[in-house]
Amino acid sequence: MEVNKNRLEAFSDAVLAIIMTIMVLDLKVPHDPTWQNYVDAYPIFASYALSFVFIGLYWSNHHHLFHEVSKVDNKILWLNMFTLFWESLIPFVTGSMGENHFSNITVAMYSIVMTFSTIAHICLVKALQNLHGTDSRFSRLFEGHFKGYATIFINTMATLLALAGFPRLAFILMCLIALAWFLPHHRISSTSARENS
Repeated sequence: MEVNKNRLEAFSDAVLAIIMTIMVLDLKVPHDPTWQNYVDAYPIFASYALSFVFIGLYWSNHHHLFHEVSKVDNKILWLNMFTLFWESLIPFVTGSMGENHFSNITVAMYSIVMTFSTIAHICLVKALQNLHGTDSRFSRLFEGHFKGYATIFINTMATLLALAGFPRLAFILMCLIALAWFLPHHRISSTSARENS
């Protein structure tokens, strides 16, 4: 059964916007605002900032993905829901990591959620490639998942580092992942440039 892709996009945009709103509402207003209180709260702000960037990246990738999609079906609908499920857990693990000042298990849980968010996204892309056909323009644009697989590997390493007693190093690794995802997708960028010329 074919599904309206515009409704799927609108729903996904709304969910990601709600996730961002929940995160900012979780930031507690200091009752005794001193510079030291703000300095002491840096894990909360750092956790929020990293999650904000990740959600922005998820939204951007989702936008570029579905801009190229010509059709979706019920399987895509539920794989998209599966992806949103993992992303909807981000406020929970973000708050947990920040409130507990990067304790081992909270950073490990954060990286686990990020790992499964990436796995879900790759599954969604592969299902869309199968739906459009292996020789389609869509499949050619999104072939190869090196950055996604590298993200899964690094997030797994971050999980192990956090559990081994190096949670701040694990957090830095995840910050590097976020920076890497800012690099543009060259096939999409070049295709868009040709279309606009």
